[in-house]
Amino acid sequence: MKKEEMTPYDRLMTAFERKKPDRVPVTPFVREWAVRQAGFKFSEVMTNPEKYVYSQLYAIRKYGYDMVLDLLAVHAESEAMGSILKIPEDAPPSVDIPAVNDYSKDLPKLKIPHPRRDGRLPIILEGIRRLKQAVGGYIPVMGYVQACWRHTCMLRGTERALLDMKKNPDQLKELIEIATESLIVYAEAVVEAGADLIWVSDPTSSGDMISRKAFEEFVFPYLRREIRAIKRMGVKVFLHICGNVNDRLDLMADTGPDAISVDEKVDLARAKPLVGDKVCIMGNISPGVTLLQKTPKDVEEECKIALEKAMAGGGFVLASGCIVPAAAPGENIAAMVEAVRKYGFYE
Repeated sequence: MKKEEMTPYDRLMTAFERKKPDRVPVTPFVREWAVRQAGFKFSEVMTNPEKYVYSQLYAIRKYGYDMVLDLLAVHAESEAMGSILKIPEDAPPSVDIPAVNDYSKDLPKLKIPHPRRDGRLPIILEGIRRLKQAVGGYIPVMGYVQACWRHTCMLRGTERALLDMKKNPDQLKELIEIATESLIVYAEAVVEAGADLIWVSDPTSSGDMISRKAFEEFVFPYLRREIRAIKRMGVKVFLHICGNVNDRLDLMADTGPDAISVDEKVDLARAKPLVGDKVCIMGNISPGVTLLQKTPKDVEEECKIALEKAMAGGGFVLASGCIVPAAAPGENIAAMVEAVRKYGFYE
């Protein structure tokens, strides 16, 4: 086995610049999985940055992948603007009551939160600071900022936001404007806290949810503004949209991120030649099937196939297709890491 010659930080940043590092970086997105590995329940870490940071450090030291990540806000931006969350004991929260029920009454009340003061945002920022203090300069620290359309759906309710595209498009766009501005303000605080790169994520704008035409009108211009604003802050940005994005890979790349992250519904052999000259490609090992349900040997084989499809020429990161479930076997994460050490070195 070849010897690693780069730090995880340099390795990931080199890949994001579409160049060849010593080997392909590997970044399973482990939030609740790391929390479970460290012996905590998710409700414990939501208000305790010390425990959350411990879980991240515990897992990366044990398994040796290439990135730590913050608490992923977990709808904290939407909560800080008035949405009410349902908070289970051992799972991430979800929005129970959106902030905007009636546009005429609720839209004027919306205020852009102060990231260092409002809701749980200060707790997340403290976690980022602690992660940076622990691994800064050696392991990259990822901060999470919702995509503007996702944030809009969490403020309005996803079903109503989708209906508003036809019934109330002007008011919907006004809400998206507010959501976008609030996320840019939050991103500034995330970067100031020490994030080296920002994950902009949206599970609500794939072809499984909206058409390409709707994406072009209600998502693209605002998402491009959000991503470009974050990049001007001096950090790397990667965009993740869950689901079938085969008809909008070009639009994702044109929003301006350094990398795009895709799941198993996208063929890496198609994505890399299509947009690999513009962005680094990240993906696409299924968290809910491969990492949760299959054997380490299966994981290794799927990682090998992904590497064969997309690592040539650099600009590729082997990643899970989304968040790794808490119940995924540790052996499968180990197999993912081992696969890049076995098959992912560059000559």
